[in-house]
Amino acid sequence: MKLADLVKPPKSLGFDAVRLTLIDGLIARGIEDNLYPAGSYVVMRHGMVAAHGAFGLAQPDAEPPIAASMDTIFDMASVTKSMTGTLLMQCIEEGKLQLSQTVGSLLPEAEASPVAHSTLRQLATHTSGLPAWKPLYKSKSPLDEVLHTPLETEPNTKYTYSDLGYILIGEILARVNAMPLDKLAHQKIYAPLGMKQSGYNPERSLYPMIAATGHSRDREGEKIIGVVHDENAHGLGGIAGHAGLFSNAPDMCRFALALQYPAAASHVGIPPILGTAAGRTSQHSLIDAHIGSHGVGWFVWPNPYLPLGDLLSHSAFGHSGFTGTLFVIDPEMDVTLILLTNRVYNTGDGAGVLKLRRLFVNVALGAIVG
Repeated sequence: MKLADLVKPPKSLGFDAVRLTLIDGLIARGIEDNLYPAGSYVVMRHGMVAAHGAFGLAQPDAEPPIAASMDTIFDMASVTKSMTGTLLMQCIEEGKLQLSQTVGSLLPEAEASPVAHSTLRQLATHTSGLPAWKPLYKSKSPLDEVLHTPLETEPNTKYTYSDLGYILIGEILARVNAMPLDKLAHQKIYAPLGMKQSGYNPERSLYPMIAATGHSRDREGEKIIGVVHDENAHGLGGIAGHAGLFSNAPDMCRFALALQYPAAASHVGIPPILGTAAGRTSQHSLIDAHIGSHGVGWFVWPNPYLPLGDLLSHSAFGHSGFTGTLFVIDPEMDVTLILLTNRVYNTGDGAGVLKLRRLFVNVALGAIVG
């Protein structure tokens, strides 16, 4: 299946075609405003593609510069967490794990650690008590560093979006399945779905297709191609539960089909990625509303980390990435939105991209007329 096989006229999918074209101008302005050098996007509805586009230069410093295309591969950053969450839910379906199991019961070396009594549910929903971040890349033993990190709060009392929790989930998944995380993700997600350009540590043959990044704290002044931007994932060899995935828009369409549109997926030979019960559980908040909202691997409404814009329904879920990536599904509106950029190639705090992502969501949802 190619992306072109899924394209249908916007009107047949309930969109105003003229309004949808506003997205092209929005993404192009992001390049003009120096928010990122390259971007691609897809708008899907009813399991089909209503609009897509690619803009800018994936590798501005190449000789000659390499233009972005729909096949350009991006560092997905924290969208990796959605894949990790999916692997966790698969293990639950298979009877290998329960969300109530504790870190100490799953990692023998964690029995006396501060995080020993935090559960998989708490790690997955960012309520374990672990801090948001720590410079693990400076440590010779990043996993031990996580296990020796004091909790900031009692588990299940506060929502703190934390990379550390997903690093632990990634390690637990590898142990339970007796397989490195990258190989597990390939076997359970990318290979079955035909996501041929997706995975950790891309092969060098793919480097000409990869959007460059830069300004990583452990590689100051360097432009990065084909190596994860996230410092802690880099320190873990490029393979971690919180970051490290590389993918492109067509592959993410395959993931969306498998996750949300099983009927449409079956017509193009893509199997479902989760059963109905596991999918429902992961895509709804599993924490008390007074603490926050988060599913397994997903920001869910009304979590402010989800680029809600103004028009997404309360059923929306998705994830974003520090590098400038976005993947959102709104089941009520039957819409999937994919926006990939390499905003960390340029300097800046990312505020411009945060705003642009919300505008992208608004324009896409605003174009629905039927």
